[in-house]
Amino acid sequence: MKLQIQPLVALCDQRINIRVSELPANERVKISASMCLPWATSVRFESAAWFTADANGQVDLSRQKPDSGSYDFVDSMGLIVSMESPDPKAMQKVVRGISVDKSQFIEIVVECGQDRASAKLERLFIARDVKRQRITDEFIGDLFYTENANYQTIVWLGGSGSDLGVNLPVAAVLASHGFNVLSLPYFGEKGLPAKLSEIPLEYFEGVFAWLSENPITSGKEVWILGMSKGAELALILASRYSFITRVAVFSPHVYCFRGLAFKNVSSWTYKGESLPFIHLKYRWLIANMMGCFIKNEPFGFTYTYKRSLDAAQNKEAARIKVENAHADLLLFTSKECGMWNTYEGSVEIMNTLRKHNYQHRCDMVVYENAGEPYYVPYVFPAGLTTMKMAPRLVLSVGGTLEGNAHARADSWEKAIEFFNK
Repeated sequence: MKLQIQPLVALCDQRINIRVSELPANERVKISASMCLPWATSVRFESAAWFTADANGQVDLSRQKPDSGSYDFVDSMGLIVSMESPDPKAMQKVVRGISVDKSQFIEIVVECGQDRASAKLERLFIARDVKRQRITDEFIGDLFYTENANYQTIVWLGGSGSDLGVNLPVAAVLASHGFNVLSLPYFGEKGLPAKLSEIPLEYFEGVFAWLSENPITSGKEVWILGMSKGAELALILASRYSFITRVAVFSPHVYCFRGLAFKNVSSWTYKGESLPFIHLKYRWLIANMMGCFIKNEPFGFTYTYKRSLDAAQNKEAARIKVENAHADLLLFTSKECGMWNTYEGSVEIMNTLRKHNYQHRCDMVVYENAGEPYYVPYVFPAGLTTMKMAPRLVLSVGGTLEGNAHARADSWEKAIEFFNK
């Protein structure tokens, strides 16, 4: 029996090929994978699938669907994306203390009868030549860059979980593909608002001024990558500042919404004034949560956003004026998002741009069976989509394992292509 895996060492977003040869024809083979993330070594993830060797005594994960196991579709990364942890608090643990300094190691084991073979993969979060500069004076952020390289700068704006440090792998891996990337938190850090609420847009004007003067990033246009609430912010900024010329957004919306704090105020302000926003009715959220609790089903926030939009009397005032942007736009959206109704919002964005004869590129990619899975692919298992809030109360971002795995990998690849053009 011969186990072949390529590549053994690679950036963590790169696909691998797993192939087993020199097997008895039609023999049953078990292939398993296991890993711990380097910043959460107490949480172990595992997966396994069973295959039948073909007439030539081969199993190729890029061409074969498992007979049974942790996933049931053809994907060379199926074992990686379908890993699960027996720890019920795995999600809470792995999103804290995130670091890009150490590699991720994955062990692959093949068993056929009494024969056994194994290999260990090293997955890098940052290329060897990429540097990191921590910025604390002018603003809070991390700039990932390559010395003596004339790379374009991308500002990365994460979503509502950005205060947990989950932004860093996105910025580090993206920079490893040939960009300067500024990972920019906008709440939850010292000197910033504690919650995603009443974030002053003037803060970003200072960031843009710094980018224009810094020798690594000066003299270049500003590009933005945003996700969820960060996508909302990215579109607001693009609609106001003409030097932002390229924007890709994961799970965007067309409206400004209430901030994510227990106050009925906007997410954003400018010169002390709140941007008009859609009010979220927490009674609808509580009612939906209780209904899901009674049915013992996962809950999400999409129902609340839909109901709030239906009841809103100020939709035009709260609408992000995307038609005022001067940027090429790429939207990634999904139909089963559990966080908000991003698909309807994205369709409205595209319709608005067509109505106003938008003069720049604007494209939308839709994922049918995905929730809100967007991230660097192959870091967190694609099935890690729920968080237990209380007994019988589980938050879900939506989507299926196959749908989320595909959306995460495909959107990441297309975003890099978009910024490379």
